[in-house]
Amino acid sequence: MFSRIVLTCATAALALTLWSGAQAQMLDRVVAVINDEAISYRDVEARVRLALVSSNIPDSQEARQRVVPQVLRKMIDERLQVQEAQRLGIVLSNADVDGAIATVEQQSRMPRGALLSNLARQGVDPARVREQIRADLTWMRLVTRVIGPQIRIGEEEVNDRLQSLADRQGLREVRAAEIFLPVESPDQEAEARAMGERLQEGLRQGTSFQSLARQFSRSPTSSNGGLLGWVSQGMVDDEVAAVLETLDRGQTSQLVRTSSGFYLLQVLETRIIGQSVNAEDSTVTVARMTLPVPAGAPPKADLMERAFALTRNAKSCAEFDALATKAGAPLPPRQGPVRIGELPPELKGMVAGMAANQVGVPMDTPQGIVVPMVCSRQDAMVVSPPTAEQVRRQIEDERRDMLSRRYLRNLRRAAFIDVRM
Repeated sequence: MFSRIVLTCATAALALTLWSGAQAQMLDRVVAVINDEAISYRDVEARVRLALVSSNIPDSQEARQRVVPQVLRKMIDERLQVQEAQRLGIVLSNADVDGAIATVEQQSRMPRGALLSNLARQGVDPARVREQIRADLTWMRLVTRVIGPQIRIGEEEVNDRLQSLADRQGLREVRAAEIFLPVESPDQEAEARAMGERLQEGLRQGTSFQSLARQFSRSPTSSNGGLLGWVSQGMVDDEVAAVLETLDRGQTSQLVRTSSGFYLLQVLETRIIGQSVNAEDSTVTVARMTLPVPAGAPPKADLMERAFALTRNAKSCAEFDALATKAGAPLPPRQGPVRIGELPPELKGMVAGMAANQVGVPMDTPQGIVVPMVCSRQDAMVVSPPTAEQVRRQIEDERRDMLSRRYLRNLRRAAFIDVRM
C-alpha cells in the first residue's frame, strides 16, 4: 500500500510543538510510521538539533518551521534505505561507522574524536550522529551490491564519449558539489524554495557547503558532502551544466530551479583538458608592503637594498606582516585570490614566476618602496584527455547515481508512509 503524504502543515505544527518544549510527555508519541517502523517526536527533535548545530543555524521557532519538513523527509528516506538493506542482509559494523566519522574529522581538519565531543557540548546526542552516518553508509553499500551488477558499459558508449571529448579539446571541467531539494508535488514548491533560501543565508554566515549538504540535500551525494567530482558538459543535466559554466573556483550559485527541484551548486576547482599551462591562469593571494620614503632619505638604490634585506627571509605572510610592523610600515594589505593575468602589469610579470610564501623584488613606486609577497598560489590545473578506462568509470558513476535515485523513488512509492499528528 502506498500513501503520499503532504508534510507542510503537519511538520509546521510539529516544529511548534518541539519549539515550545512544554509537553515533554509528547516526545515519545509517534510522528510517522514507515512500513510499521515508527519515528517519534524525540527522534525528530534530536535530528533537528543536529541539523541546526551542524549547519550553524540559530535555534528559533522560524528556523524549526523551515527545517523540520526537510529533516523528517530525510529521516523517512533513511528508514526506507535501512529497511531495504536489512531485507537484503546488509549490516554495518560499529567499526565501519567509526571509520566514516574519522574520515569526516580528517576532511574537516579536526583531531580524532573531536566531532562527536564538539556536537555533544552543543546539545547533540552522539547516537544520532552515528545513526545518520550508519544510514548513509548502508545506502552506499546497498547501491554497490544491487545496482553495481546492473551497470554494463559497452565499448561503443565509451568510444562515443571519447570522441565527444576529442571534439571539445580545451573543455573546461569543474570539481563541483551540490545540494538538491526535490519538488515532487506543487505543494512542496514554496517549502523547498524557503529552505533553499535559508541554506543560502547559512552559507553567507560561513557554514560549510559540505555540512549543509550532509544534513539537507536529498541527493545520493549527500553522504559525501554533496561532492559530484569532476564534471563537464554532457556529464550532468543541461540545466546544472549551464549554471556550473558560469561559476569560477570557490563560487556558489544562486538557488537554481530545475525540472526536478532546487539546486545550490559550488565549484571547488577548475581545469582545462588538453591545453598547455598558462601561468596567467593561476590564482594567487598577494601581500604588498609599502615602505614610505621620507624627505632627506638615502638614495632610492640604498632603500631598495634595505627593503630587500628586511624582507628576503620571510617564510610566510604572517612573518611578512610582523616585519612590516617592526619597520613602522602599514600592515600589508592582501589582494586575492586573483587570477595572475588580472594583476597590474608591473606586478603580473614578477608574480607569474613566484611560488607560495616567496618574497618578490622591491619596486620603486610613487607611494614608496613596495615589496610583494605571494601568500598562496593555485596553479592552473591542466590534464591530459581521459583514458578509455577513466571514461568508463565516469559513465558508471553517472549511471549509478541515476539508478540510485530511481531505486529510492521506487522504495517511496511502494512504502506505507503515515504521518501522524
